Amino acid sequence: MIAVAIVGILGVLFGIGLAYASKRFEVHVDPRVGSILGALPSSNCGACGFASCEDFASALANDTSLISNCKVCDEESWLKICDTLGIEAGKRKRELALVACSLCSIDKFEYEGVKSCAAAALIGGGFKACNYACLGFGDCVKACPFGAIEKRGYQFFVDFKKCIGCGACGDACPRGLIKIVDKDAAVFVRCNSLDPGKIVAKICETGCIACKLCEKACEQQAIRMENNLAIIDYERCNKCGACIEACKFGTIVSILPSKAAVAGAQVAEQT
Repeated sequence: MIAVAIVGILGVLFGIGLAYASKRFEVHVDPRVGSILGALPSSNCGACGFASCEDFASALANDTSLISNCKVCDEESWLKICDTLGIEAGKRKRELALVACSLCSIDKFEYEGVKSCAAAALIGGGFKACNYACLGFGDCVKACPFGAIEKRGYQFFVDFKKCIGCGACGDACPRGLIKIVDKDAAVFVRCNSLDPGKIVAKICETGCIACKLCEKACEQQAIRMENNLAIIDYERCNKCGACIEACKFGTIVSILPSKAAVAGAQVAEQT
């Protein structure tokens, strides 16, 4: 009887202790987190900057400025999350990744190493005569969590519908060739070389030679030369296409999604 009483008393004490601990160390969960998580795609792609959709939902409930970090959810889900957070939806920014290279650079030697851009870039600065050229082994294709980049030979094509502009492909490119632009953008500079025009002209048929013809043709002053490369200010660009007509080497090309389903290193093929 004494043993039973002792066990009973200990049970009561432990129960009281556990009840106290559960209240004392209770983690309060924002009820909005569940609603936000339900609207997210559950892809856990990491494009938002968090390890999982659940982590992102928790962070978003505490900081609504992160609302644009998820680029995967559809419009309906986006509006639901905004409603849950009690914020105005506003205009949602949609982005696209494009390869700033025409792959027209000549080779300076034959490469027979590991078929990886990262590996090839370590050998003599890469086998392309242009030190800024795409090396063509598709590290970007492997890095894309959405299968939005397709490699055909040494050419790369980005699917407008699949690409969300997460930047994973850009992080994988050792040359920094992949640029993130607004999906509403009309034109794109298909070159990333900072070499003087005389050098570019000798090694690439479609590289930017900093001739400034596009800059002069743009009435909106949306193009400027910076380090021998044409830079487009998309805030000023009115999509007139004057820069495309002025560019004698086909370096500036159209990327309007209404004219094509895909875009990439050979963007001109789709216009």
